[in-house]
Amino acid sequence: MVHSPKQLTYEEQLNLFAKRGMKLNPDMREKNLNAIEAIGYYTLKQFAYPFAYRDGYNTPDYDGLSFDFVVKRYYQDKNLRINLLHAIEDIEVSMNSLISHVLGNKYGPFGYLEFSNWADSSISTYSLEEKQFYFKKSLLRQAYNSNILDLDYRENLNSDNFPTVWLMTNLLTFETTSSLIRLMSADNVRHFTDYFHCSRDELISWLECLNFVRNICCHNSNLLDITLSTDALAPKDYQQYLWFKNINGTTSYTNKIALVIVIVVHMMYAINPKYRFDNIKRSFTSITRDIDGSIEKLGFKDMDSFYNIFRK
Repeated sequence: MVHSPKQLTYEEQLNLFAKRGMKLNPDMREKNLNAIEAIGYYTLKQFAYPFAYRDGYNTPDYDGLSFDFVVKRYYQDKNLRINLLHAIEDIEVSMNSLISHVLGNKYGPFGYLEFSNWADSSISTYSLEEKQFYFKKSLLRQAYNSNILDLDYRENLNSDNFPTVWLMTNLLTFETTSSLIRLMSADNVRHFTDYFHCSRDELISWLECLNFVRNICCHNSNLLDITLSTDALAPKDYQQYLWFKNINGTTSYTNKIALVIVIVVHMMYAINPKYRFDNIKRSFTSITRDIDGSIEKLGFKDMDSFYNIFRK
C-alpha cells in the first residue's frame, strides 16, 4: 500500500519538530507557530538539517537544537542572500556591458547574430548553428515581452526584428551571458580575462558558480550550507584564506559558501575597487558568532582570513 502524505496543521508541524528532538520554548509557542506559518515547515527544516543526526530511515534527530536558533539562522541566511545578490547583479550588468562593447565594436550592431563571426573556431559548425538558432528564438521572445522603450524604435531593430547588440545584452539572463562567454574565441574572451585578471577557465567557472548562486538567492533556498556541484576555481589571490585539503600532493579548495564570497569579492574589486562590502561582512559575522568552529565549516581557514579578503 502506497503511503499518502497528509496535511498537518501548524500545531502538528511544530509538534513534529519537538518529537524529533528540537528544543522549543513553551513561553514562545505563539511566536513559533507564527514563524512556521510565515516561513514554512520545509524551509525551516532545510536550515535545521546541517545540525541534525539521521537514522537509517533518514528521519532527522535534532538532538536539542533550538527552534529559535533555526529561525534566526533563516533570517541570517536571508540577509546574506540579499547582500550577495546585490553584488552578483552588479557583476551581471558589468559582464553584459562588456559583451555589448566587445561584439559591437568588432562586428557592428547586428554582427553578433552570426555566431561564426565571434565564436571559437574549434566549435563544430552544426553545434554552433544549433546554439545560434535557440539563442535567436529565445531573444525574439524576450524582446517581444520586454518593456524596454528603445525596442519600439525601428532604427534599433533589423529587418527580422532583432535588437542591436547594445540592447540585446539588456535582455540576457545570467545563464545566457555565461554561455556566450563560453562560446567566444580566445581573442574575444581576452577582453574579459584581462578585465577580471584571470584565465578563461577561471572566468567560466566563476560565472557558472554565480549563476547557480543567483538562482538560490532568488528562490529563497539555503545559501549558507550549500555544497557547490560546479567546479569553480578558487581565485589565486584568495586561496591562502580558504580551507583546503591535500590528497596525494593535490590541493583541493573548499566548495562551500566561502568560495562564492571570494569569487564575488575578486570580481567586484575589478569592477569597482571602492565597493563597500560592509553588509556582507555584517551578515556573515552574525552567522559565525553563534556556533564554535562554524567559520571552518563554511570554508574559511579562520575569522582573520575572512576579514583579510576585503583588505585590498
